[in-house]
Amino acid sequence: MPESVDQFPALLAMEAVPLFRDLGYRFTGAGEGWAEITFDATERTLNLYGIVHGGAYLFLADSAMGGALGTLAKPDERVITAQSEFRWLRPLEGMTIRARARVLRRGRTLSHCSVELFDPDGVVIGVGNGTYVVLPPEERKRRRRPAAAIAGEIDAQPHLPI
Repeated sequence: MPESVDQFPALLAMEAVPLFRDLGYRFTGAGEGWAEITFDATERTLNLYGIVHGGAYLFLADSAMGGALGTLAKPDERVITAQSEFRWLRPLEGMTIRARARVLRRGRTLSHCSVELFDPDGVVIGVGNGTYVVLPPEERKRRRRPAAAIAGEIDAQPHLPI
């Protein structure tokens, strides 16, 4: 039984990301260990041949898998893509793509997900999988570096004259 997307803070946070919002991606279903995103292609997402750009598929697939894992992650954990693979199976008929992802294995640090992309008639047009790193809060603090420190390191590098 589908649960409300509103039950999962990670999905709401993902929808607030400007790129996600600008492209018009929206979670249309979710439950524990799975998520669904629907995407209506626009002129901005077409390539030079007038078809949906492959990068839009990849962003959709990765977001759906990350969202599926986000339904299981604790609110203070970060889900980071470590690896992903995608295969296009057939051309998209129409302009709407639905991605449905599920968590195959939720590990302590590494997790594995799969995704299927469907056209408006429910025909599978692509499949993929991904490996994700789940960072607990203490790892986040240890790995995060202040922007000022990074900028100082860049400024300290020798610069070659132009």
